[in-house]
Amino acid sequence: MKYLIQFFAIFYSICLQAQITVPKLPSSPQYIVVDSKDNVIVHLYMGRIMKITPDGKASFITEDIRKGKTNPYPSCNAMTIDSKDNIYMAGGDLIWKLTLDGKVSLFAGIPYKYKIVDGPLSEAQFRSIELIKTDPKGNIYVAEKDDRGNFYLIRKISTNGMVTTLANTMENIELKTKWVAGMGVDSVGTIYLSDGNGRCIKKLDTDGKVTTMAGLCNKREFWPVYVQGDISKAELMSPKDILINKKGEIIFTDSRLHRIIKIANNKVTTVAGNSVIQSNSLNMGGRALEGYKDGKALTALFNFPLGCDMAIDSKQNIYVIDGGNDCIRKLSVDGMVTTFAKR
Repeated sequence: MKYLIQFFAIFYSICLQAQITVPKLPSSPQYIVVDSKDNVIVHLYMGRIMKITPDGKASFITEDIRKGKTNPYPSCNAMTIDSKDNIYMAGGDLIWKLTLDGKVSLFAGIPYKYKIVDGPLSEAQFRSIELIKTDPKGNIYVAEKDDRGNFYLIRKISTNGMVTTLANTMENIELKTKWVAGMGVDSVGTIYLSDGNGRCIKKLDTDGKVTTMAGLCNKREFWPVYVQGDISKAELMSPKDILINKKGEIIFTDSRLHRIIKIANNKVTTVAGNSVIQSNSLNMGGRALEGYKDGKALTALFNFPLGCDMAIDSKQNIYVIDGGNDCIRKLSVDGMVTTFAKR
């Protein structure tokens, strides 16, 4: 009788899983965050913002972030969320705020100024924001490119409404790069940056100290390789979006390897993805073959081009936009990759 009960319990569980319908996305996913209730918030092409609950129910927060607005219109080329579930969308020189009831308002920046000015939020100006993140206290961080000198500014919007510049990659030789490809912030405000040009990840402490966390910066401009193991010897190919989990581990996507990778305990290891890496003779930029396969994390296949934005929920499940496959994939804490939503 005991084994019969166990059999029916397993059978019932399988049936329930089979009934779960993967939510359909009406357009391509662009950016992703997770709110305090573990709802996945997705910015879709054409300014749609969709909410997907943990059990897969989808609804729109707004079908058009521009609705009811006059020029300048809200736009989104990067997105983050705070602990109160306010969503912030960077649109070039402006930052827009979206509440979960669909209200959009201008949060930071002065339209049509295109300058870099620190100071009170009402006076501060921005030029070209490419990345935006928040810390648990509600401080907002941006990585902003200044095309006039091909350098980046790392700036902070404090909860008291002051905007300050934390670092300038032109003036700080340890941060110098032509491309900040990803950014993450931990619980104490330490900033992690993907140096897309140097093929490495750096840490910017709150006291301004810079440390290379992994990757041999600027060792290979072309024909890169991926080397796991000790951080002193590990090599990265194209690190991009970064998140920090509750353990303080650094997790990032590699957009050309189609992998999710972790830096922890002074080692670099693959967390998910197993695409075949092509030989350097076939591609001077380095790449792995694209794929699409759910299942165990180290056998799963991804295709990240066009987007590989990540988010993490309270249970430490990771959600990643699989841009080449036009879907959202979920990496659960038990090491399984599933398709969470798709077009």
